[in-house]
Amino acid sequence: MSVMIPSKQNHYIILPIIFAVACWLAIPAAAHAQFIDLRLDVDSELTASTVQPLDFGAISTNSGQRSIDLGGINMGIFNITALENQLLLVTLQKPDVLRHNNPAIQDTVPLNLFARYGFSAQNYQSATSLPEATNALKVETNPDPGPWNTIYIFMYGSINIGDIPDGVYSNEIILNVEYI
Repeated sequence: MSVMIPSKQNHYIILPIIFAVACWLAIPAAAHAQFIDLRLDVDSELTASTVQPLDFGAISTNSGQRSIDLGGINMGIFNITALENQLLLVTLQKPDVLRHNNPAIQDTVPLNLFARYGFSAQNYQSATSLPEATNALKVETNPDPGPWNTIYIFMYGSINIGDIPDGVYSNEIILNVEYI
């Protein structure tokens, strides 16, 4: 078995190297920092549209109550497309009557509307109730690739047709969407 004993000469070479490394480590980090000037402009974008209007169709005078159920073929559908995880303020203003298109006719048709929202046009059964007040809705993460997801708002309800003049009766559903 042999043992190697370093010579004093090797110590004199190693000590200056250790001293140089220690001095380099002791220099403040700011002296070695790099700065990057970074500017990001993020502009969120959303779209809202009517996929299918709520349509009670042609109904005879004095026909009584007519309903469109959740999932019915004439159910109204809106959609809102926005960035995932975005917080939206959604206000839905639902009228309580339909008015004749001739302003001289004062008769109205009582209207009872409901709204629900979900993240699939086909999965309306599991949609959440959407009251008429302003609602804060968070856009869920989409399992498909990409940063966008769509919220669907389903409109359904009933009208009661009494003894009214013939004609077209209508009103507007106002959907206001703002992002935070």
